Amino acid sequence: MRNDEVAQKLSIRPNTVGVWRKRFSEQGISGLRDQPGSGKPATYGPELKSWILSQLEQSPPDGLARWDGGTLAQLLGVSDDIVWRVLRKEGIQLARRRSWCVSTDPEFTKKTADIIGLYLDPPHHALVLSVDEKPMIQAIERPTGYVEL
Repeated sequence: MRNDEVAQKLSIRPNTVGVWRKRFSEQGISGLRDQPGSGKPATYGPELKSWILSQLEQSPPDGLARWDGGTLAQLLGVSDDIVWRVLRKEGIQLARRRSWCVSTDPEFTKKTADIIGLYLDPPHHALVLSVDEKPMIQAIERPTGYVEL
């Protein structure tokens, strides 16, 4: 069959048929495999993903309660875009809060365990009280003064 007949039958352009025929005649069956696509080659290899994920297992820099994309990118010396692209692909959302409390206190876990321990197993003949330093209703400082409750 001629190229235009094959092209019509397959609903493709005749020059595409010509390209495939030429590749087949020069390289045989291996010439029919996909060729590398055009475009910019990848800047980062697959090791970047494991590099980013392993860094997330470390504590964030001092003064930060959690990692953010910009800080992570700066520490690794890569662009914000590539960090967010990897995190999105892995389904990681750094800003999503999974608990009600975020603390930078290195002793936070120990202190929390002590307090919870008092509730779960209080000392005999002891009264356990809880005082919230920041109640839901509090005076809020505003540019025009405090809110009266």
